[in-house]
Amino acid sequence: MNPAFRNLRRLEFLVTLACTGRCKRCSEGEHASTGGHIDGGAAVRAVYSLCGAFGIDSLMTFGGEPLLCIDEVCEIQAAAQEMSVPKRQLITNGFFNRDEKKIREAALRLAQSGVNDLLLSVDAFHQEAIPLEPVKSFARAAKAAGIPVRAHPAWLAGWQGGHKPL
Repeated sequence: MNPAFRNLRRLEFLVTLACTGRCKRCSEGEHASTGGHIDGGAAVRAVYSLCGAFGIDSLMTFGGEPLLCIDEVCEIQAAAQEMSVPKRQLITNGFFNRDEKKIREAALRLAQSGVNDLLLSVDAFHQEAIPLEPVKSFARAAKAAGIPVRAHPAWLAGWQGGHKPL
């Protein structure tokens, strides 16, 4: 075994750089609203392989806006659930669609795939570029589907706290 991996406990997957926001202070730089995404099948194979070899206790999917590629997010999260990874996180800005029905369907798919910790990027920096109503709808739908939702603010300086439950 490569000694660099002996303490591997967490997997993180950058699903896409495509994003619905144009946040001025984005840590990932400029994003188009469409673009490439991770190969879901390759990511799933990596989850199975790494979980089989290491004591993985946490997995995260994020982006850009990962819910623009919900199929890949759900594939990866379902593989983590199947491999008994206890913490299965998703970071999202929550704005991927304005249609209430599609928002509810997405929340149900995420719950069924095993997401059990949703970190919603909501703060003044995100809300400069992202409409709040669809984000609120998504947060309500995710909670109704049984997914715990927490605010994940992008504080630039002076933040001493953790994630705030919604």
